Amino acid sequence: MFKWLSSLFSKKEKKEISSPVQKPVVITIHGYGRRRKHEMDNLLLWDKEQEFEIVQFHMYDIFDEKDCDWMLWVSRAKEVVDSYAMQKREIYLIGFSMGGVIASYLATVCPVKKLVLLAPAFQYIHLENIASLITKGAASLLSSSSEKKDIKEVEIPRPFYGAFMDLVKALKKYIAYVECPVLFIHGDADEVIPLKSSINAFEKIKHQQKKLFILHNGHHRLLTDEQVNWECFQIIMLFFHNKILHGEVIEQAEDILEVMRKEHQTEQHDEADTIKKEVEPII
Repeated sequence: MFKWLSSLFSKKEKKEISSPVQKPVVITIHGYGRRRKHEMDNLLLWDKEQEFEIVQFHMYDIFDEKDCDWMLWVSRAKEVVDSYAMQKREIYLIGFSMGGVIASYLATVCPVKKLVLLAPAFQYIHLENIASLITKGAASLLSSSSEKKDIKEVEIPRPFYGAFMDLVKALKKYIAYVECPVLFIHGDADEVIPLKSSINAFEKIKHQQKKLFILHNGHHRLLTDEQVNWECFQIIMLFFHNKILHGEVIEQAEDILEVMRKEHQTEQHDEADTIKKEVEPII
């Protein structure tokens, strides 16, 4: 009796305590603009299933013109990425405009699994827009045309523009050293950053795990441009779900033209043999 009871306790299964699977973390790096982290609010809104932990943060204080040290901006972004890397999280980066340049740098110094670059500013802003940027603090160029005009614009401090230019000049070279899969998305109607910025950067990446999507009639602020923003989001999700650049060899259907050519050669060969037999002399 006691032996039987003791055997029940000894054979009692112990439930293994497994830690919950953590979601991939998507860290967004905003561009040079007054919206800062809110530039990518649609990502958070449209992730209905909450498949990802989406992280947004400000890199600078637009109300403090002394906060114009670009290296401090980059340092703040790196601190956020490092904090999730220490947790052994799967990290995806999305960089918009100037943030694309920063994100490409971070992808070379941090354990980033995937990198998305939206209209990255590897090349300087169109020359015809520079004067407007300096005088208006980029407020009008980087704002939506649908915004209410009666609201007083919050302008970017003038010293920030120099910081932006210095940042791009110092960090644009790092795109050539990115080793993780990279997705570029750029609009062909971008009024701020030329399409060549993405094309040239794309060509500098040494590996083949890269893809460039050009959205027709897409403007600079892709995720708030109602003509293309939903398509932009869907492309990003396909990339995250390994439907784009998954790295596997895809089985291809046999080339029907090659099959037809072989069949034709076989028929010609058979026909030649038949003719040869017909003309052979009878001994």
